[in-house]
Amino acid sequence: GRGFYSNQMDPRFLVLGNLLTQQASAASIAAAQAIVPGVKLPYTGFSGTIGQMLRPFPQYSGVTDVYGDLARSTYHSIQLTLEKRRSDDGLIVNFNYTYSRTEDNLAARTGYNFDQDWAIGVNDQPHVWNAMVVYNVPFGAEGKAGSGNPVLRAIVKDWQVSGITQFRSGRPLGAILAACNLPNAGTCYADFAPGFSGDVRINGDYGDGDVLGTAPPTYIDRTAFQSPAAFAYGNTPRTLAFDLRNPSSFNQDLSVRRDFRLSKLKLGLGVDVF
Repeated sequence: GRGFYSNQMDPRFLVLGNLLTQQASAASIAAAQAIVPGVKLPYTGFSGTIGQMLRPFPQYSGVTDVYGDLARSTYHSIQLTLEKRRSDDGLIVNFNYTYSRTEDNLAARTGYNFDQDWAIGVNDQPHVWNAMVVYNVPFGAEGKAGSGNPVLRAIVKDWQVSGITQFRSGRPLGAILAACNLPNAGTCYADFAPGFSGDVRINGDYGDGDVLGTAPPTYIDRTAFQSPAAFAYGNTPRTLAFDLRNPSSFNQDLSVRRDFRLSKLKLGLGVDVF
């Protein structure tokens, strides 16, 4: 982690508890030394709290770590593709499916311990599939239904039906934030509420009910979580608490089309539905 260069206090000093919010004085420093030996003023003339005193750069309220983009990620997947190319039956089919898992530590409660927040990535979508179908309708073609009647053949021949279907799993719900008491030591996530039982997902699927009314329904039971104790980071993971995910997505596009040849010109007539 980059805790030192982010000017966060080392988490080992959190054992000082409420002393961290007290002004640095001979008495408060002595009390801190009784818990963590070696605690002392960073320089002569320092004025501030014990928590500020223990920061790597106690003379500054903050430090910009220009080159602090430090993290790692992994992506593993199985990718399958089934394809039927154009043939005499006028049918093209392409189906592809990806089963994957993304993990990273792109954010952290404290810059001193990125591995604590190694978790499923916020963009993880374990199931993704796409299907494309293009079909040249055979009606009216030579030897097919409708080919014997010139009027009917002129109406039904050369139509093409196509569609694209897409499905994607919902991305993980991110960190469940909470009220923190971590002076200069990073941030916290919520605790799992002890004794909670039942389903954390409530009131049906996401979006059920009158979401625009004066009292819209909630879909996650907030009693499943609580703020952590003072000077603690919280025990919920950075993502996927209770395996909660955002809504999945499903999309269907359809097209019906026919091209008419008018001498040297071609007129396309079609209907698209997205």
